[in-house]
Amino acid sequence: MFFSARADFSKKDLGLSFDLFSPRNLLSITCAVGCVALALFAEICKYLKMMRQLGERVSPRAAFETVVLGRYYDCITPSGAGGQPFQIYHLHSHGYTGGTRSAMPLASFITTQYAFVLLALVLFILNNDTADVVGIRIAAYVGLLAYSAVPTMVALTAISPALSGRIVGFFVRIGAKLRLVKDPEKTIGKVEGALQRYSGSLRIIAADRPLLLTLFALSLVYQISICSIPFFTVRIFGGDLGYLQSLTMCLYVYASVTIVPTPGNAGAAEGSFYLLFDQLDTSGVFWAMLIWRFLCYYLFILMGLGIYGYRGIERRLKKKKDPGTPNGDGG
Repeated sequence: MFFSARADFSKKDLGLSFDLFSPRNLLSITCAVGCVALALFAEICKYLKMMRQLGERVSPRAAFETVVLGRYYDCITPSGAGGQPFQIYHLHSHGYTGGTRSAMPLASFITTQYAFVLLALVLFILNNDTADVVGIRIAAYVGLLAYSAVPTMVALTAISPALSGRIVGFFVRIGAKLRLVKDPEKTIGKVEGALQRYSGSLRIIAADRPLLLTLFALSLVYQISICSIPFFTVRIFGGDLGYLQSLTMCLYVYASVTIVPTPGNAGAAEGSFYLLFDQLDTSGVFWAMLIWRFLCYYLFILMGLGIYGYRGIERRLKKKKDPGTPNGDGG
């Protein structure tokens, strides 16, 4: 962020001059915030749809908290590894059964990943001259493979848990030879047990084709909404770019940083954004990047903290009314 700011502020010929409260900018800010709201709405609808189709209790609050806290843990854990495990735990703490509490986060994760891959492939082909930074283009193509590999491995557990277990076992033994895994047999046993549980959970969702298509369509809405934010933030500072151009550039940013193992791809995301959108040769790219990063990253952290704060207050009030009330689910 420091180097992006220094590069942007050093452009003497591109003085930053804008009216934040002009009708155009107010509309752009409203649309950027609306993109976040639409993305959240699409994700919440996915969980409500799965709860209804799987015969579980339909709870808008549980769906909202599961989505937001999943994004919260994605943002604060390396490589976004904490989101789905916590969502499974959170649904368990709200009384959802063993099969569905695992199936819902995994189905949401798989459809979201595949929606990104499909959207990126289509726009990369249609707008193949959008990203002029060769390093980002190469990193984006590698990132797409990573985006595809993880959900494919998870989906493979529903089709053939034994085969996926052998594949994982092969890599675990390689890790043992490289002294990265201390007890390979114990690790393989744990993985095979998890794969069996995931297999049963995912079969619940895979058996319902209309549900899968609905989840995929909502995942496309989520990805398009999140990747539309830069179009509006750059326009606030006078950036003149087409919508599809901006959408493609944002997809390049996300695809290129997916292999960076920092929480929320911190550092790489900001740098990639600046390098790509700086091609517009306009002032304020750094500030546009900050607003984009706040809306698609820091905002989810603040919302997650807000949920924990609200739940803490809620538990205290319940405890005052009934001293025998337990402290909650421990989340």
